[in-house]
Amino acid sequence: MVDAKQLIPMKRFLETQQDKIKLFSIDQPEQIHIYHNMGRVTKIETKSIQEQKQNISIGFFAIYGMMQLKNWSYLLLVTEANMVGQIWQRTILQVEKISFLPLVQNGRMDDIHQDDQYYCKMLKEVFSTKTLYFSYEYDLSNPFDKVIRNQSQFNSSQQNIIDGLRYYKIPNHRFVYNWEHIKFLNQFQSTNLQALQYWQTIFISGCVFIRYCKLNQQSDCFLILISRRETLRSGRRFVQRGCDQEGNCTNFAETEQILFLNRQESREIYSFIQTRGSMPFNWQQQPTLKWAPKATIIGDRSYNQELCKKHFETCAQSYQQLQIILNLIDKKGTQKMLGEYFTNMIGGVKTVKIKYVWFDFHHECRNMKYENLSKLLNEVKDDLKKSGYFHADIDKNNNNILSKINNQQTGVVRTNCMDCLDRTNVVQSVVSRNFLLQILNQTNIIHTLTGEALQVLPNDLEQIFRDQWTKNADIMSILYSGTGALKTDFTRTGKRTFWGSLQDGKNSIHRYYINNFVDAHNQNCIDLALGKLEIDKINYKKPQFNGVLQLFIFIIFLMYLMTSLLPGLILDDQSIYHSSCFIKLFIFGISLFITSKILLKTHNLFITKPIRDQS
Repeated sequence: MVDAKQLIPMKRFLETQQDKIKLFSIDQPEQIHIYHNMGRVTKIETKSIQEQKQNISIGFFAIYGMMQLKNWSYLLLVTEANMVGQIWQRTILQVEKISFLPLVQNGRMDDIHQDDQYYCKMLKEVFSTKTLYFSYEYDLSNPFDKVIRNQSQFNSSQQNIIDGLRYYKIPNHRFVYNWEHIKFLNQFQSTNLQALQYWQTIFISGCVFIRYCKLNQQSDCFLILISRRETLRSGRRFVQRGCDQEGNCTNFAETEQILFLNRQESREIYSFIQTRGSMPFNWQQQPTLKWAPKATIIGDRSYNQELCKKHFETCAQSYQQLQIILNLIDKKGTQKMLGEYFTNMIGGVKTVKIKYVWFDFHHECRNMKYENLSKLLNEVKDDLKKSGYFHADIDKNNNNILSKINNQQTGVVRTNCMDCLDRTNVVQSVVSRNFLLQILNQTNIIHTLTGEALQVLPNDLEQIFRDQWTKNADIMSILYSGTGALKTDFTRTGKRTFWGSLQDGKNSIHRYYINNFVDAHNQNCIDLALGKLEIDKINYKKPQFNGVLQLFIFIIFLMYLMTSLLPGLILDDQSIYHSSCFIKLFIFGISLFITSKILLKTHNLFITKPIRDQS
């Protein structure tokens, strides 16, 4: 990636005045005037005045939105960005830095009211992950085929309205990360649609990777991988599980593999969508200091059946009728209980065409036999063929026009494990590999399909594919669990390694710490960034002392108490065994056992809950 300032000239500018902020662009004749008083917006309007950039102007890449914090309102502006590449000749940018402009007299960038500083710090924690992407010309909230349909619809109707906002892009608000913060533009007095479109920028959370590859003497391609995370139930591992009352699932994400294929005789585009998401019924797995907290199903069967039905009906509306559901959890222990319940829920969904497979990933691929994933592919190969993928020809004389749409994707693969992270990413990468192999075979770039789950892609495409899916796994995992993904040695190299297993162990320990002692705060930061917290009604600061420190002090105190009291309760003061090493170890073991039981019973003293769960 390259600093966007080196490649894209700055076109958006602002000026601060006593009672307003003026936004203007060298590409747009209409200015935006945001009037304010005492840190509150009073009026927003457009002015049809062409004005050139002045020395006192501040340049920025995009408006992320407007947020009201404890005392002041702030305009959030992308002031630094990286260029990722292009999709269909539309530039894609990654957010590097978001700055805060207070709406006060002569407000200066990042001049933040004292009472708002902690909330701005929370927002910066979310933005610092650098997983926000945007584009001026391309709608990242929709897959490629819907972008095409939406633009065609706009060209014919010249007007589209969603929730009171006008867009030429018709964004899918489920995946627009700044949806709640761009609605302030609704206050425009002007009805100038073009001006409104220009300043409204859509951001997604996830990842975008774009790489060029030479396939052979006659063909080359661009391989693109996009993951967009849904915002309706965005959260952190253990804090958020299952789905809400509308059937919106935790950690739901849409992953799109796009292939732009250039050959001597044609230029074509292919797109393939997959989804992931938590099991769609009401269940939870709250952190309790245990390594694997107990999962609990909430509500009766009929209630959860309705939630499951709502979820898959929504999926069918978004991704056509056929739902290929791959459930990868274990067929033993707590996971077996959840898996059997999920299987029963699926059996009750009669309004959607479903292919359901429960594939015990850990059992089938035990001893690192990942080649056994070919069993899963064989089980759904006919359904994958029915589902298909999007395929269109690009006009030979104009790269911005599709000359013919040959095929549409008519179903979707929805994969889940417990977290929808590690096992899910491995299987999604295998399904996507199958998609690419089918295309390359049909276009005679490769001549044989072996039927193996891990058949190697040609030339440099293999390493590019592995790199993209490894990075995708890490980013999706960091956003949900706090660490990089497990099993990425397989995604990166095509096999499991000893050192990869050691890295998985390190990440697992780190996850344990984050999930128990940090994720409540992380959830608060996410809820604030998504506009789900009413700042004027709360007074929040992260606890000064981490729960780990409190836990450590508590353990020392209990162990000291147990080892001091137990010898007197068990032995007589004159006993000859009083100084025995065996007895000391025995006393220590009993003390440790009692202490651990007390800690598990009192875990709420050390594990805090997010703000929204406290009400």
